[in-house]
Amino acid sequence: MSQLSVTDLLSLDTPPRVKLPTQALSAGTTVLTLDGALPVQFLAIGDRVITRAGARTLRNVAVTFAHDVRLVRVSARALTPDSPQDDVILPPDQPVFVRDWRAPALMGQRQGTVPVRKLMDGEHIRAETFAEMRLFTLRFDREEVIYAGGMELVCSPEFAFA
Repeated sequence: MSQLSVTDLLSLDTPPRVKLPTQALSAGTTVLTLDGALPVQFLAIGDRVITRAGARTLRNVAVTFAHDVRLVRVSARALTPDSPQDDVILPPDQPVFVRDWRAPALMGQRQGTVPVRKLMDGEHIRAETFAEMRLFTLRFDREEVIYAGGMELVCSPEFAFA
């Protein structure tokens, strides 16, 4: 019978590394739906979510439990005097739809999408490490821009991981 080494014993207590989704919302982030603003964890397949293109049917909700994960915190009112309404925590590659002074500065156009990590200023929009985080990835039939936490966030129809 083989014996377990100290390394083997330690690995038994270590949760397996989970790939971080590139697009996701942290638990508690409110999403605009036809039923009002709801925390993302209460959304279900079939719910009608308000997007830039109108109300769209939610096709899938994937939940990722991440440990010791580095995410981006967008502080309340970091983007505009009204946006976001509360702090929003996102994966670094989550695309954010911007249409203020940042769009021409970052993309050379009036509006467009940029990964939230490109908006970091180290103070109001900053990277933080979280011991645990539940992340919710929303999927629609096609790419949509949803209203979540007072921000405009892109949801792609396919799953992508960092």
